[in-house]
Amino acid sequence: MFLLLLACVPAAVYGLRFDGSMPMTTELSAVGAAFPGAASDELSLLDTTGVGLQGRQRIGRDVAVQLSGGLAVASLDSDPTGVIEIEVQGRVLREAPVTLSVRGGVDAYGQAQGESLMFGVHGGAVVSRNIGANLRPYAGVTVNPVYNPGDRLYPWLQYGGGISWRPPLDAGTRGFFAVEASGYRGFGADVLNDEDIVTWGMMVQVGASFGSGNED
Repeated sequence: MFLLLLACVPAAVYGLRFDGSMPMTTELSAVGAAFPGAASDELSLLDTTGVGLQGRQRIGRDVAVQLSGGLAVASLDSDPTGVIEIEVQGRVLREAPVTLSVRGGVDAYGQAQGESLMFGVHGGAVVSRNIGANLRPYAGVTVNPVYNPGDRLYPWLQYGGGISWRPPLDAGTRGFFAVEASGYRGFGADVLNDEDIVTWGMMVQVGASFGSGNED
């Protein structure tokens, strides 16, 4: 897990975790993710899993704020390692013919004992469309430069997509389920060889959206 942090790979809450829609008012969800693939000769990211929680609050017709946090499961027996991030999400186009949304925020990665702490910013865009039956396929890209104090800046590129499902449970509640696959490329992020790291992972998200509005 230390190698994950050292290599600037986001250690816990993984994936886009944003399907381009707006919550009714407030949305809460749990996240589970895994890195089944890895990519450098020296660093192995195989079988790394993370869990996290996420909340979204709508603050306008087309704007929401999201707060996320998570922990790397493999680190829990020794020195818990995780990430926290906050981002603003804005919807630019509404189903014309697709929904175009943008996102941007800040993030921090660290260990409980304070041996390592890194900071990053991220920004990107998501294209999606409601196809009926409350299903929304989506795809997006995110740029995430991460700074390791005392070292240098490590740029990361994330790309991926998935599908979400938001069935109505009652007049003020919608369920929420999403599954996605995402890839990461860290440019020069293998600190042992100064080479790129490429990895990919799967994310599952389960929660609910609450409020009086019906728009997504």
